Amino acid sequence: MKLNRNHLFLTLFATTLTWSTGTSLAQTPTAWPNKTVKIIMPSLPAGSPDRVTRMVAEKLSVRWGQPVVVEYKPGATTVIGTDFVARAPADGYTLLSTFTSLVQAPALLPKVPWDPERDFTPIVQLIRSEVILLVRSDSPYKTLGEFIAGAKTAKANGAPLNYASFGNASSFHIYGEALKRGAGIDLTHIPYKGEAASIVDLIGGQVVSSFNSIGTAMPHIKSGRVRPLALVGSVRSKVLPEVPTFGEAGVAKLDTSGWFGMLAPAGTPRSIVDKIANDTAQILALPEVTETLRGQGLEPTGLGPDAFARFLHEDLLRWKSLTQELGIKADN
Repeated sequence: MKLNRNHLFLTLFATTLTWSTGTSLAQTPTAWPNKTVKIIMPSLPAGSPDRVTRMVAEKLSVRWGQPVVVEYKPGATTVIGTDFVARAPADGYTLLSTFTSLVQAPALLPKVPWDPERDFTPIVQLIRSEVILLVRSDSPYKTLGEFIAGAKTAKANGAPLNYASFGNASSFHIYGEALKRGAGIDLTHIPYKGEAASIVDLIGGQVVSSFNSIGTAMPHIKSGRVRPLALVGSVRSKVLPEVPTFGEAGVAKLDTSGWFGMLAPAGTPRSIVDKIANDTAQILALPEVTETLRGQGLEPTGLGPDAFARFLHEDLLRWKSLTQELGIKADN
C-alpha cells in the first residue's frame, strides 16, 4: 500500500511538472522579429533621409532574417506619417524614420496630433546632415552676398526672389526665414512635399533658390547644374570645404545642423529598442557605410536610446526658442 501511495505521488508530480513546463514554454515570448518590420518615412522618396533609411533597412533585413520594408506616408510636413506611427502598436514592427521636423513641427504649428517626447521612444540617431542654399549654375548669383543684394533689388522692383523648402514648418523653411531676417531681405517661400521635388524645380527654373541637404544636392553639384552659396552649420563641410557657412557670410541664426533618426511608438519594450539601436549602430560603423555616407555630406552618429532622447529634448527647446525669436508662425 505504501508503494502504491509513492507511485501515485510520483505520477502526480510528473504530471504537474509536465503541465508547468509546457505552460512556461507556451508563455515564452517569440524572439523578435518573427515577421516583417515596417519603417515609415513621413516624406517622399529620393531624398537623403530615404536613401539612408533604405540602406539601413536592407542591412537590418539581412541581419534579422526578416523583411524590413520602407513605406512612405508624406504630407503636412511629416505630420501624417508621424501620427501614423504614434498610433501604431508598440511591438517593434512599425518604426518611424524621421528628421529634424519631428521637433520643429510642434514649435511652428499651433497643434500637432502627437508629442515628440510623450508619444515616441527614441531608438537611434542615424546621422547629422548638412544643408546648403542652392541656385542654378547659370544664376547671376555666385556668392551669398550677391544673392542678398539681388534680393534687395528684386524687392525694390516689387518682385521678391523665392526659395524652396520641403514643406511648411520644415527645417528648410525655418532656415529660409532665418536668412530673411538675418540678411534683412524679402523672400517668398515655396513649399514642396519633398527635397527631390524642390531641387527638380530649381534645375527647371521654377524657383530661384532652394535649401537642400548635401546628400540630395551632391549629384547635381557634380554635374554642374546647381551652385551652392552657403552652408547651414557652425563649421564648413568636409565634403564641400570651399562653401562658406552662413555665419562666415554675416548671417546669424543658421548654425544648427539637421539630423535623421529612428523612433518607435511609446511603450515599445526596451529589449527590442536596444536590439534595433545596437544593430543599427554596428551597421553605421561599417567602413563602407561610413565612407558612403560621408561622401554624401552625412556624418553617421549612432547615438543610442538614452543619448538620443537627451538630444531630442535639447533640440526641441532650441527650435522652440529659435522660432519664437524669429517670429515665425505656422501660417507663414
